Amino acid sequence: MKNLSILLIIGILGLSSLVNAQTTDYIITGDGVKYYSKVRAGLSSTITGINESGKERFSADQVVAYSRDGRIYERVPVVVDNKETGRYAFMELITYRNGLKVYKHTIFHDISNPVEEYLVYRNDGTYVVKFDGRNTTTLNQFFFHMHNLAGN
Repeated sequence: MKNLSILLIIGILGLSSLVNAQTTDYIITGDGVKYYSKVRAGLSSTITGINESGKERFSADQVVAYSRDGRIYERVPVVVDNKETGRYAFMELITYRNGLKVYKHTIFHDISNPVEEYLVYRNDGTYVVKFDGRNTTTLNQFFFHMHNLAGN
């Protein structure tokens, strides 16, 4: 019986190593969701989906969200000094909880030294607060429980 259990465990481990869980990239527009084998975000304000049948390009204004390499990017308002600027950027969705989402916004003032900031928005895209020295501990406890992922 002991040998059978060991063989069963080895069999399960062997089968689980054969399973290759791949994430599918996708692009969400106003027309719906389209799945691709690869998604690329270009510097020219285009998001490109690549399939066996070829490439399909979307203007950044058409795209609501996209997933690339297992990471989700959503189009949200850019905020400067706690005020929306009227511009939009694709920010990486880090986590969400109770109708609030945390995004990582990478700003390239200097290409060799990008600045990362963590922002909280409501589900409807309304800006709430930016992680800073005063609220980082509280926000980390709320969103990440014991993990301090977003810091000052």
